Amino acid sequence: MSPSRPRGRPRLFDKDEALNTIQRIFWENGYSATSLDQISAETRINRPSLYATFGSKKDMYIKCLEHFAEMMGKRTEAAILSETEISRGLEKVFMQAMEIYRPKASKSDGGPMGCFVTCTAPSEAGADEEIKEVLKMVLDRIDQTMRETVETAIRDRKIQPKQTAEITGNLLGCLLNGLSLRARSGTSREELELTAKAGIEQILA
Repeated sequence: MSPSRPRGRPRLFDKDEALNTIQRIFWENGYSATSLDQISAETRINRPSLYATFGSKKDMYIKCLEHFAEMMGKRTEAAILSETEISRGLEKVFMQAMEIYRPKASKSDGGPMGCFVTCTAPSEAGADEEIKEVLKMVLDRIDQTMRETVETAIRDRKIQPKQTAEITGNLLGCLLNGLSLRARSGTSREELELTAKAGIEQILA
């Protein structure tokens, strides 16, 4: 008896690569201004295959938001754990974020990007509950990571901030999100990095 053949035709594209391309399109243009025809053209995937793999346009966008949040979460955790001093760990977190928010093509700054989530989701969150929930989840996760980092440093007697660990963590999250918006508006990489370092120092003081 001959082995059974798998149903349907095999996928002729890399799903992760396609998702990264879709994310870039949403990142550059925003959710509302991005069309399915544009996604199909740039990924070179026909619309039926896009629907079958990723779902609707909103499904694609939410998958991209979650994908980006997971990636940034892993990078943040790794950066914090790589340093024994909280200020150095946080500085590494922010510098890595600036590499993404304001990439350098060579010696000059690349085009403004900002954080994919905080620079594209807020304009949609008011009209869409699912996107609003994802945005809140991402912001809460940032604050929680910062708060837990501060709590550990306070417990180990490495810092004694004027505010509570919760407020200190929230301030660090606000600093990161504010820098993202400045990156989107075109603020230079150098200025963003200087502001990040000064902000961390002031918040932890």
